[in-house]
Amino acid sequence: MKATIILLLLAQVSWAGPFQQRGLFDFMLEDEASGIGPEVPDDRDFEPPLGPVCPFRCQCHLRVVQCSDLGLPPSLTELHLDGNKISRVDAASLKGLNNLAKLGLSFNSISAVDNGSLANMPHLRELHLDNNKLTRVPGGLAEHKYIQVVYLHNNNISVVGSSDFCPPGHNTKKASYSGVSLFSNPVQYWEIQPSTFRCVYVRSAIQLGNYK
Repeated sequence: MKATIILLLLAQVSWAGPFQQRGLFDFMLEDEASGIGPEVPDDRDFEPPLGPVCPFRCQCHLRVVQCSDLGLPPSLTELHLDGNKISRVDAASLKGLNNLAKLGLSFNSISAVDNGSLANMPHLRELHLDNNKLTRVPGGLAEHKYIQVVYLHNNNISVVGSSDFCPPGHNTKKASYSGVSLFSNPVQYWEIQPSTFRCVYVRSAIQLGNYK
């Protein structure tokens, strides 16, 4: 998982030139097996071809890109990994993301977010985990001081606990939630205790229901 996230990150922020990714780990060079050479363009109309470019400091071989032990950019504030085949998020995968404010993991196949993962992102404000395969609310939200937006719609969450989002007591969270989406999950809204959202000061910020 660590290699997956680091590789995807480098694919977005560390390319030395233009890159067109058609699928996960699709770094394959264009097939030249036809033996038909391209027409030589006029120098006046020449433009560098768009295609896979090996990430800086990585080693690339046809279908393999090796970017191990390069770490993550310390100044990173947003990380978008939407629409890939990530199935799990663990603490090691998110290590070093101290400045991250927004993490996008929508439209993946994530079934679990391991406990302790969010602790590696102390400044996180937005977490997008909608359209995945989660069966429960990710652990650590209640202890997170600054998170304000959590998108969890279109998952398989059937139960929401009274301490999943807010810490015990009142007014112990540094920032209140401004957006929590739980619609299109099998959990029934009338089964959720009202105290579950005690640290959400604007009730309109909570979106529930509409599960089919």
